[in-house]
Formats: sequence, structure tokens, C-alpha cells
Amino acid sequence: MCPVGNLSLDRPAGFMSWETFDRIVEQCASQVIGLRFVGWGEPMMHPQVFRFLRRATDALLPTHLNTNGSKIGDYEQQMLINMGLDSIKFSLQGSTRETYAEMRSIDFYDDLFNAVRKFHRRRGVHPKPFISVSTTVTDEHPSTIEVFKRKFSPFCDQLSVGHTTFDFMDDVPEDLAARQTVEKKHFNPCPEVFDKLAISFDGTARVCCNDYNGTTNLGNINQFDLKDIWKEMTIVSYRKRLSEEDYTMPLCNSCFDYMKLTDG
Repeated sequence: MCPVGNLSLDRPAGFMSWETFDRIVEQCASQVIGLRFVGWGEPMMHPQVFRFLRRATDALLPTHLNTNGSKIGDYEQQMLINMGLDSIKFSLQGSTRETYAEMRSIDFYDDLFNAVRKFHRRRGVHPKPFISVSTTVTDEHPSTIEVFKRKFSPFCDQLSVGHTTFDFMDDVPEDLAARQTVEKKHFNPCPEVFDKLAISFDGTARVCCNDYNGTTNLGNINQFDLKDIWKEMTIVSYRKRLSEEDYTMPLCNSCFDYMKLTDG
């Protein structure tokens, strides 16, 4: 789920309401379902993010947060550790300060590394939150990826390096698109439609987290139960066709397994 709306030029961003989130927690608690704060938007931008996280952890739901690290200072780090968050992933692009700045249009690589290091130190001997670091690369030399791994590995429990993909983006500069190295193989099986459910900031359920433009609509959590949304005919159709290795549907035709570079 994403508590923050997609930040785009063609439509305004939005924030999930407390009522919608509380409804999600109630539905998940009855089915013992975990919550992942992920999606197209930075969860830490939500003005009630700590209230949301506390609601989920108090309900004893496995709770995960994806973040770019830009909104996590000393206070935020301590809050996340104290409230019982199960896992956190710090997301980057690029393996060096230069490639990160090129992809994210901000010089934040060193600050993010320091944030990860401080978070790891604050967690100390406690088992939670589990700390992941993930990045994607274009045509960076293997030696720079090894340097990246040696730099971040001591301060996380898992480190993943995948391929940057531009297939879902418009107006990508040709020279940048030419540096894409992802091997265009589809997920088999798809990890989304069979195991997860994506809920947008307004409560609308989507087929998967890749549906950032709202191509699909499985119903709104404020009007339907999770168990009914899970069996909605659109997502059932996606499951059937994907099980038959049919990847021609919208969202699937440009979705590839971009994380299979290194994982450890």
C-alpha cells in the first residue's frame, strides 16, 4: 500500500486518510496479513506516518517500510526503531555518488549512506527492524558495484543490486535509455498478483504496485472487504493469464525481473 499519492505533474498528490488506513488495518488484522508501506511516493512524507505505523504494529501486523531516506533524521530513526517496525528498506539508484545524482537529480548519496549507518548503529543488538539496502544500475562497471557492496554491506542485513529499467517511463533521454542493461525476462511466477494486493492512497485497490497510473480498479477498501477485492474478476483474470505465461496485459507487457543482478 502507498499512504502517499503518486507525485506527478498531471494530477495532484494525495495523502491517505486515517479512516481509510484504519479500515485497512482492521481488514488485515482479521486475516493476519502484513502491511508494506511502499509505492509511488515517499511514505515518510505522510503527516501521520508514525500514527499509521503505530496502529499497524499495535495490531501485531508484520510491518515494512520502503524509504529513500530523505525524511529520516535522528528523531525519525529512533521513532521507527522504538515502535516495533519489522523491516525497513533504503532504496537507491546507481552505485556511486555520481550515478545516484544522475538518476535522482539530487546530491544525496553520502547523506543516505550516513543515514543507513546511523540507523544500523541505533538498532544495535535488537533483531528489528531488519535493514535492507537496494539499488539499481545501468551500465556501471562491476568494480564500482563491488565498491558499493563493500560500503553498505556492514550496515544492513540484506543488500540487493538490480537493473534500472525505463520501460514504464515517458520521455527518457536516448543516451540514458541506451545504457539500460536489464534482461527483459518477465517474472515467473509473478510475485504481485498471487501474493500481494496494492492499495492506493485513496483506498482503491489495484492489480499490482506497478499500476501507478490507475489502469485497474478492483474496488475501494472503504466499500468492500479485502476478501472480496482479492477475488475481483480483474485480478483473477490476471492470475489465470500469468499462470499461462501470457504477459500481453497492460502492466505486464513492460514489467521485467530487474532485480536479478546480485542479491545477498
